[in-house]
Amino acid sequence: MIARITVAFILIVAIGGIYLNFTTPHTKEQSFDSGLWINLNGESMLNDPGCVRGGMALSLIRNDRLIGLQKTEVFALLGSTKSPTDSTEFRYSLGQCHWNWKHSSMVVRFNASDIVTDTFIEAEDFTKN
Repeated sequence: MIARITVAFILIVAIGGIYLNFTTPHTKEQSFDSGLWINLNGESMLNDPGCVRGGMALSLIRNDRLIGLQKTEVFALLGSTKSPTDSTEFRYSLGQCHWNWKHSSMVVRFNASDIVTDTFIEAEDFTKN
């Protein structure tokens, strides 16, 4: 019985590790610099940019730096986005930060009062229309 529990535990840990490896950005956290972030915007959109803004995005998210900010404050800090200004979700390109070289974005979500309520990183799925 103990052997089965041990094997089940090892499988759960292994599967969890594999899942995290495929779904988390592969970059180290980096101090946020608004000027550098804005300057790297064009570079993050290149065909093979690397993870040029991912470390700064991790810092913003882990420190809840954007939570509670107004939409205008986000524009001032992060610069423009391709999302419409009336959108409840802004996407900022980070470069290729996931394991399979998928382009990644930092998603900034707003409530009805245009205040940031959530931020996270996700791999872009260009197969969706």
